[in-house]
Amino acid sequence: MKRFASHFIFLPGHGYLKQYVVGVEEGQVLSAFPLTEEIEGVEWFPGVIALLNNEEDISKGYSSIFQKANEVLQELPEVFCPKTFPSGISAYLLYPFDFTTMLPVDGTRHRLLR
Repeated sequence: MKRFASHFIFLPGHGYLKQYVVGVEEGQVLSAFPLTEEIEGVEWFPGVIALLNNEEDISKGYSSIFQKANEVLQELPEVFCPKTFPSGISAYLLYPFDFTTMLPVDGTRHRLLR
């Protein structure tokens, strides 16, 4: 399993988590947990990692998925806890990103993390 971390993780419909790690295997997110200390094997990225289900298409723009864009969550929503973590979730790195407005900027690119 590969692990990726970023300044913020975005959960559509919920908001942002500050400094979290996502565990990805074969292109699917299997876990998420707070980055409380430096962990060996975690790849750090600038920008935001968005956790999107496989039905969400971000190739046409980002505005539809950033409805609760400015809410920073204190903890992982229950649906993303280890026992109930949803299947079919992929991690996309969004960079560059405006941390003032907590929205993508003109020129933001996305890349699937594998």
